[in-house]
Amino acid sequence: MLWLHIVQYSGFFLAQITNSALVYLILTKAEKLFGTYRHVMCTFAMYSLIYAWIEVLTQPVMHIKGPCFIVFMDSPLKYHSWIGNMITCLYCGSFALVISLLAAQFFYRYVAMCRPELLAKIEGFKLTYIFIPCIVCFVLWFEFVYYGMANTVEKQIYMKEELENYYEEDSERVAFIAPMYWSIGKNGEKIWKFGEIMGSTGCVCIIAVCFSTIVICATNIYLTMKSVNCHMSARTLELNHQLFLTLTFQVVVDFEDRIHFKDFQTLLPFIMMYSPVGLLITLPLFEVYVGSIANFVPASLAVYPSLEPLIAMICIKDFRKTILCSSWRKISPRVTAYITSSGAIL
Repeated sequence: MLWLHIVQYSGFFLAQITNSALVYLILTKAEKLFGTYRHVMCTFAMYSLIYAWIEVLTQPVMHIKGPCFIVFMDSPLKYHSWIGNMITCLYCGSFALVISLLAAQFFYRYVAMCRPELLAKIEGFKLTYIFIPCIVCFVLWFEFVYYGMANTVEKQIYMKEELENYYEEDSERVAFIAPMYWSIGKNGEKIWKFGEIMGSTGCVCIIAVCFSTIVICATNIYLTMKSVNCHMSARTLELNHQLFLTLTFQVVVDFEDRIHFKDFQTLLPFIMMYSPVGLLITLPLFEVYVGSIANFVPASLAVYPSLEPLIAMICIKDFRKTILCSSWRKISPRVTAYITSSGAIL
């Protein structure tokens, strides 16, 4: 518990620093570089600041036992049942907003690179359209958790001994959410709880849709960049490579300040967000006893918002030069010729 809270508080403070720095760089350096896309980047960075506050306000602890996993609050509000349960549900819904906003970034880059004729449909105020699916994911996840994983007396009894032994916590008092996929009847038969299974299935579907969007968009962006090298200026192509590297987080920076591809993967969010939460939801179906090892998930989710801005600061050369106090290179007129009226890089 001590180490988990150290990680959570460290992630919170680092997230405030790194995301604030990224917002500053976007507002001051990115207008001519990235056009309208800077609004999408800035939205993700600003929401990461909010997410870090929700996470530290919840201080979630997770545990898996049999057909049940539990997410309980360990902040000072944990014994205020109504507000505690609402904040815990809000924390879970906030995760859905993080992964869907990441998918929205990939979708915008896909439109800018592969379907530039559609850019007019998401210019200006219309840019908010790409955030509507993100809000839908947030609302759906919140509802799945609130109704499908509600705090019940049966779950309190089932997890009582486990929480006392591992965390010295009273399951009847602490705020939590937990799906319980089945219970055991009087004759030893399994009584399936289809409402809770459907809630967890909905959460897994949201993860699958977001990750599939990222993979499909990233694949098309990569293939487009490989096929149109001769039609882009070197500078424009380099900027698109930097943005692609920012999203996929596979980068090598050499001593001559060049950036190269290492692999084609969305490695960081897959390891730190999609996989841990997906396993947390699915392992209880197979009665895999994980116990307190499940707390890798809240630790990972606490750290991720502080790392994501660092990727942009490293991969985008102008950001990196600003941070390192290097000389600022002005964008040449030739590059601006490749920027649309909306400011998006083609």
